Amino acid sequence: MKYISALLSHLRSVQILLSILLSAVLFFASGSPALAGKSAPTKGTVQLDKIEQKTQESIDSPALSLEAVEKRSKGGLNEIQGNADQDKMIHSDDPTLPVVKQIEKAIDKMKHS
Repeated sequence: MKYISALLSHLRSVQILLSILLSAVLFFASGSPALAGKSAPTKGTVQLDKIEQKTQESIDSPALSLEAVEKRSKGGLNEIQGNADQDKMIHSDDPTLPVVKQIEKAIDKMKHS
């Protein structure tokens, strides 16, 4: 019996220690989002500001003809975005659409089964 009571007394101190540790972790974890908000803006926000400015200019200006839109969008993804972050996008040299590839694979599976 003395062994069980000694074990229980040690477990209570471990419980208290774990409770304090968990409280400290929760306290510091709740403060980390506030620290993340204080980081300096990066280059990406500057690009977004430029895109937003071009978008506002397009909204305020009268509608353009098709030729004017094609001329403004040459060399880029679209008229507003231009070629911003084009190098980060995934490109494929295969002109076949992914949906067409999936359909062809499904037809081949049906033929072979």
